[in-house]
Amino acid sequence: MIGLTLYDYLLFPLYFFIVYRIFKKLRLKYKNDRKLYLYFTWGFRIKIVIIIVYTLLSHYVIRGDAVDLYYGEGKHFAQIIKDNPARIDLLFTRGGKTTDNLASEEEKGYLAMESNYMVVKVAIILCFLTFSCFSIVNLIIGFIAFLASWRLYLFFLEQYPKLHREFAIACMGIPTVLFWSAGISKDTICVALLAFLTYSMYNLVVKKEKRLFNSLVVIIAVYMIYQIKAYIAVSYFPFFIFFLILYKIKETKTPIMRFVLKFSLPLFLASLIIFLTYYGEDLMKDFSSEKVLENISSQQKEFTLQAQRTEGETAFFSLGEFDGTPIGLMKMAPKAVIATFFRPFIWESHNLIMLLSSLEAIVMLLFTLGLFIRPKGFVLFFSTYFTNSLVFYCITFSLLFALFVGISSFNFGSLVRYKIPCIPFFVCGLLVIKSRMTSEQKNNNVAPV
Repeated sequence: MIGLTLYDYLLFPLYFFIVYRIFKKLRLKYKNDRKLYLYFTWGFRIKIVIIIVYTLLSHYVIRGDAVDLYYGEGKHFAQIIKDNPARIDLLFTRGGKTTDNLASEEEKGYLAMESNYMVVKVAIILCFLTFSCFSIVNLIIGFIAFLASWRLYLFFLEQYPKLHREFAIACMGIPTVLFWSAGISKDTICVALLAFLTYSMYNLVVKKEKRLFNSLVVIIAVYMIYQIKAYIAVSYFPFFIFFLILYKIKETKTPIMRFVLKFSLPLFLASLIIFLTYYGEDLMKDFSSEKVLENISSQQKEFTLQAQRTEGETAFFSLGEFDGTPIGLMKMAPKAVIATFFRPFIWESHNLIMLLSSLEAIVMLLFTLGLFIRPKGFVLFFSTYFTNSLVFYCITFSLLFALFVGISSFNFGSLVRYKIPCIPFFVCGLLVIKSRMTSEQKNNNVAPV
């Protein structure tokens, strides 16, 4: 069986020691800041525990793509290259007939797609570094995901330093994000890339630090995100660039530069509209009615087999039929967004992992609704959304991302994994809104002198 072997149990302590030494060296940077030192330390400790739990559950209980597809094929292709070093070209080959023909018999068909094979290529490299040990592959990719979440935390912290505790929880402490970014998978790689991209692009454009390094990170992140899950790039870039332009306008003191930046904003929006008009069909081709119906059919067969293996338990859900039109998309939008952020509901859970996900979804729902029922909550929510560029960028990206995820997921097991890249952004946006509401309430309660 693919997964843990005796070598995992023998070598994991050694690799953990190496990772721990790297962590300690990185932590020295925050030795003079007690709060950051504490958050970095506990974030690392919690992540390591989650990586171990995830690895054990993946091998002994839940199995799935992380073990059988991404790690399994990574190990398989790494062995092909070891046996014939001339096949090192497989690391630079796009997913297609060549890679699919070399795949294990059980995974035929999956590696014909570059989105899957890109993750396998990451797994191949990690297998070379870890003697193909599943636990150590997860340790390395999980540690990288932790470092990415820390970078995202630093980005939000710089915008609102007073929310240091709240942002730490949002970026490094949400259970679903922690768990599903603890092993080799599309979701782990995408959530890490998005965090690195955000931090590096902000440093590149706003702070103008380490331009060569940050430019390299941005290029790699953009390329890999687009190859693995193109809809993340489509839903993220317009709003993040919009935020960066507004940020530059706000901090620029030179009138001429402010004018140029203000002029660039409508120019950017016009260019975006033109781009989507001409190339939107290609970008959204996976969401055409024909393609969606094809995906529905293939995924339903897979989920049916999974349900049979779990004695009939199922986690299917349906939002109705999507006709592939903009109007049809708008009709499905509310249900898709609600499903992404607030489902599975408690009565839709069929196992312990799904139950924990539903409890988290309830907390998210109550937190969101709690903002609206505060005094002037509705007014303050939308006034902050439309006037605060950070909130607008985080919430709008999250809503669009949630729409894509909601209409393309038909199983709660997939849904809870697919949604993790947007969850920290959504929660951080809500936290900024909550902060403004609290500030307004305090100001209104101050007695006049």
